Amino acid sequence: MKVARIVAPLGLSAVLFILAYLSSKDAGSGYFPIMLVGIGIVLAIVGIAAIFSTK
Repeated sequence: MKVARIVAPLGLSAVLFILAYLSSKDAGSGYFPIMLVGIGIVLAIVGIAAIFSTK
């Protein structure tokens, strides 16, 4: 179960980074790629915190 707590946020973060890159190719996407990167960074922080948590 601990593996799922680590892999899930980091996997979602990677997917969001890829989606942000792909949506940044479109000139009319506006702030959507920036929002995706922001959410991806938050999920990466959650994944890193799960790695170092002791519970």
